[in-house]
Amino acid sequence: MDEARFVELLVELHKGLPRLGPGNAESTLRALNLCVHLPDAPDVLDIGCGSGVQTLILARAAKGCITAIDLIPEFLVQLKAFVSKAGLQQRVRVCQADMNNLPFADATFDLVWSEGAAYIMGIDNALAAWRRLLRPRGYLVVSEACWFKPDPPEELKAFWAEGYPAMRGIVPNLDAARRLGWETIANFHLPTEGWTVDYYRPLKIRLPGFREAYAGDSDAQELADMTEYEMSIIERYPDFCGYEFFILRRGD
Repeated sequence: MDEARFVELLVELHKGLPRLGPGNAESTLRALNLCVHLPDAPDVLDIGCGSGVQTLILARAAKGCITAIDLIPEFLVQLKAFVSKAGLQQRVRVCQADMNNLPFADATFDLVWSEGAAYIMGIDNALAAWRRLLRPRGYLVVSEACWFKPDPPEELKAFWAEGYPAMRGIVPNLDAARRLGWETIANFHLPTEGWTVDYYRPLKIRLPGFREAYAGDSDAQELADMTEYEMSIIERYPDFCGYEFFILRRGD
């Protein structure tokens, strides 16, 4: 299956779901509350926002203006509908943009946020490229897939070697952040429920209908198989890997 077809089907599988990846409201708020020196109404950039469940959480909690960007127009349409329903049009701006080439001037934001998306360009590239967007002593919050323990089972190693071969442990990511000019404020695990309940539970409900709708489509069935295998392997080995939230501050 080529990449364009994979993305097309991935969008169809996730369209309308509450989350497009692992996360939960409690972790978003915990990370935000660790950014203790933000202005009362910060300017926030949410990179790789998807359909924006965390965007709305940030908008309600931070009281500032939020610019939410993603490359997939279908997800942005969904986010715009959520923003309108919540009455947040004056404080949330939704834009289609590529995280590799962001159209914003230096020192525009007080907080740059990215849940589960920095891997697209590589965490080190993201740490280097996004620093310029922040005002002095501004904050960056990212969640990144990490190894939690050494010597994972071979099945799990093989899964991540194919899906995200650059994945590494928490300490190497903290070391990279320091090298690239960031001060570490805190870091913590996304709870397992952020995968199994908030993300996978609605996805499991969606999958049978997706399979039926694409009954004669081998690419779609392959994606469904891949998704079910991912859910199975993550649920079996939660102690070895997962998302880590990193709360960083621009060193100046």
